[in-house]
Amino acid sequence: MTSVSYQLKSATNQTLGALKGILAKGEAYAAALKCEESALLSQRLYPDMFALPRQVQVACDTVARGAARLAGKEMPSFPDTEQTFAELIARCQKAIDYVNAIDDAAIDATAKTTLQIPMGQATMPMTGEQYLSGFILTNLHFHAAMAYGLLRTQGVQIGKRDYLVPA
Repeated sequence: MTSVSYQLKSATNQTLGALKGILAKGEAYAAALKCEESALLSQRLYPDMFALPRQVQVACDTVARGAARLAGKEMPSFPDTEQTFAELIARCQKAIDYVNAIDDAAIDATAKTTLQIPMGQATMPMTGEQYLSGFILTNLHFHAAMAYGLLRTQGVQIGKRDYLVPA
């Protein structure tokens, strides 16, 4: 069985790395169409769902905050101010760098420890392993896939390989 730190870091590097490439293709697509980036960034799959910037922010926050919680560190604060593709790409890199900088042993120490994970107004007890597989990775992939879907529905030429291969 692979360690919690290995799973977290490899998923972060692969998924946020691929998301950076997808966002770069979105940026190039907007430039080729000579349209404002905000036209692509403001789209939603459904009115009550997040727009692209928030999907990226949540994907990044999920792994960074998850890594901090697993390692017993203070939660990082990444203000949600991104309004361009370049800023979203930089946010992905910032999250990648943050997760990779956390000591593996600190993350792995909570693999079997029961943590109290805030879920709205309540908390949910989960071991570090459960938190990783049932919350962190699930949310990372969900929000990255939503970002992919938002760009693909607008005509950005991306495919499954773009989602799977880091830029």
